[in-house]
Amino acid sequence: MIARARAVARSADALDGLIMAGASLVSGAFAYLVLVAAGLLLEATAAIAFLAVMNLLKIAEQVTWVIRNVVAYYMAELAISAESWPRMGMFLRHRWRRAWVWGGVTAGLFALLSPLIARLINVMSPWALLAAALALLLLFVRPVTDGALQGSQHFWGLGSIGVLQEALRFGLTVALILAGLNLAGAILALPVASGVALAAAVWLLRPYFSAPPTNHVQKVSRPYSVLTLIGLLSFALLVYSDTLLVNRLFPPAVAVQYTPANILARLNLFVPMAMGMVLFPKATQRQALGQDARPYLLLALAATLVPGLLLTLLYFLFPGPLVQLVFRGQYGDPGLLLGWVGLAVTLFAGVNIWLNYALAVGRRPYIYALFIIALLQIGAIILLTHSLLALAAVLVAAGAAGNVAGLMMAWR
Repeated sequence: MIARARAVARSADALDGLIMAGASLVSGAFAYLVLVAAGLLLEATAAIAFLAVMNLLKIAEQVTWVIRNVVAYYMAELAISAESWPRMGMFLRHRWRRAWVWGGVTAGLFALLSPLIARLINVMSPWALLAAALALLLLFVRPVTDGALQGSQHFWGLGSIGVLQEALRFGLTVALILAGLNLAGAILALPVASGVALAAAVWLLRPYFSAPPTNHVQKVSRPYSVLTLIGLLSFALLVYSDTLLVNRLFPPAVAVQYTPANILARLNLFVPMAMGMVLFPKATQRQALGQDARPYLLLALAATLVPGLLLTLLYFLFPGPLVQLVFRGQYGDPGLLLGWVGLAVTLFAGVNIWLNYALAVGRRPYIYALFIIALLQIGAIILLTHSLLALAAVLVAAGAAGNVAGLMMAWR
């Protein structure tokens, strides 16, 4: 009987992984098409400006994923408690209200500071940054519904929402650029698509939003929230600071050469992000039940690193033909740069798995080590890099250090 229950659990876990991997591949394909469309339809300087704004929003997204992880963590714990449904509903509604308040304040400050931000990241379109401010508001609210779907292990719903957003965003990006809105339109597509996805997520979560009130209000651990913030911010700086620094430190003619390498290398993150989302609630629940979560960690690492390394091999072997195929001759052959950046992103994908595991089972030393590695990476790029290949070498070293630190500090 016990063996049969375990077999059913394993098959359910595998199905969840397949659902999220499949949804991640589809949504990732549309997200990738957004980058390609922007690279093809925008003129070269606008394209690198688009990547700079998107990576700035990606850093903000990683920070606001503190909300997602906290909601997922407590929803997963409440799901195995007594009176789970009303407690989960009460917790969700409380987080929902706070997210709107903090999102509105942050988006307002971003809009006020947009002239300064424009100079810092070398983007001279005020309308583009105002569209980014609207996206920032939704970056605070969407993690609440995503975290609720993740924590309640409603993976088909979570995957469907992601596919809906990215498919709609791709269509809007092309339409708004062709309509003459250019850079601002390419960025505006994100908050519009995110708003539609948010409405769909609220509909899926309506049983929790309408759950009867309860006297039990789940308190959120501030130390855990701060730890999550440090971890996600560290990962964001590792993965998304490169384009911001390239756009700031290198001449425009050199910065433009980084665009195809950056866009193609992002393919290596699509499946790993899905694996991390599946790993987190399952590892959290196993930890709460006193069980070993490392088998999930190993499976997630294998599903992350193997396809990433295979893609990286293609980047090393055929950099020119791949860029020619995707960008139709708009960019030159990146040479070895594409392979090295692809390897760095693959290593960062492994770091994402270690980070999710460390947050799920409480491995604090790894989080602090990752923060130090991120700061060292930024410092090395600013002080030591004189070429794009040197920058790629710094990224690879930081990614390798993040994985070694995971093996030393998170695996016990």
